[in-house]
Amino acid sequence: MSQLTYLDEAPNAFAGMLATGTGHKEVLSAISEEATSFPYGVAVVRGTDPDKQALLPTGAADILGVAQHSHANELSASGENLIADEQVFNALHVGPIFVLVEEAVTPASPVFVRVSAGAGGTQLGAFRASADTATALAASGMRYRSSASAGEFAVLEIDADAAIA
Repeated sequence: MSQLTYLDEAPNAFAGMLATGTGHKEVLSAISEEATSFPYGVAVVRGTDPDKQALLPTGAADILGVAQHSHANELSASGENLIADEQVFNALHVGPIFVLVEEAVTPASPVFVRVSAGAGGTQLGAFRASADTATALAASGMRYRSSASAGEFAVLEIDADAAIA
């Protein structure tokens, strides 16, 4: 499908875009084990084959990383750039990355990762600052490096020992 629309200005950030700055970055590759497509910029956990596959989180787990954006995909009919079932993609395992947040965050906010649909959102692996009535779990090894309002992009830094519990 050809691209039929263009932005007048480039966006400041997009989900899954690596954040600039100094520091170590570590990227891992994985194959999506999800039956449906999902967006970049969400947390992923190890799949059935932990050395090769990745899934969206549905409970407590070690975080493989945050799905890193790629321009290699063809956009869907609705203009979305998604990771499809059995698609190879990169996940940032260590370093800073832009994520879309479900609610306002600051560098002092705790990091929570959505593990089931709730009043605040439905996208598994999405980031927020609260448990949203127990549909999101607290994350360790992650911290917000910038502030953002609900529906905006924040810089999230992930460490190799990141987990949700």
